Amino acid sequence: MARLDKLKFWIEDYFYMAGGHVRTFFYRKPPKHFLGHIVKEKDPIVIIPGIFEKWGMLKKIIDPLSRKGHPIYIVPELKYNAKNIHNSSGQVASLINKKNLKNVILLAHSKGGLIGKHMLAFHNKEERIKKLIAIATPFGGSEIAKKIPIKPLKELSPDSEIIKTLKEEKQINSYITCIMGEYDNHVWPTENCKLDGAKNIKISVDGHHKILFNRDVVDSIIEEVESS
Repeated sequence: MARLDKLKFWIEDYFYMAGGHVRTFFYRKPPKHFLGHIVKEKDPIVIIPGIFEKWGMLKKIIDPLSRKGHPIYIVPELKYNAKNIHNSSGQVASLINKKNLKNVILLAHSKGGLIGKHMLAFHNKEERIKKLIAIATPFGGSEIAKKIPIKPLKELSPDSEIIKTLKEEKQINSYITCIMGEYDNHVWPTENCKLDGAKNIKISVDGHHKILFNRDVVDSIIEEVESS
């Protein structure tokens, strides 16, 4: 891919990222319909955003699922999701147990998918979680994490202990759907979003954040949720 094309994708992606953060600012509390419009027997969905993100970044995906009657839960304790994966996984598990949720679908972006896999591996003895839908998640780590000297990003390096540990947990991959774009400017290489034994879906979109606003991605997630 030519450098000018990559630069274009970075610029476009950060435009979408900025828009997502603006949305997060205006939607600090979840709308009432997240838990106020529930259709009987629709599976509950727990939202796990990416690093330095809040649930509002995924609102374009969440709203159609809420309108279909799925109860939507967010985890306020995650804040901007800068804590380590082990602790964050425990916080999400605590919410699921506290609310006594069953047949849970985890809907996650980026680092959130790693938290979701950690939950399947270490916090699912009661089998409350039935599925993880991970969008642009670096299951194989990302080389960019080696180049940015920010502590919360170290876990996302391909060489990190948590990435190695989660790679070994292959028996749960069949519970995971991985959704990725053609080019991801934050996951190097983009192929690290793939997971052997999982359902891997590639969408014709470029950008780590832009993928959250793509109509085909939204439709694919709705199909994955409704077919669970």
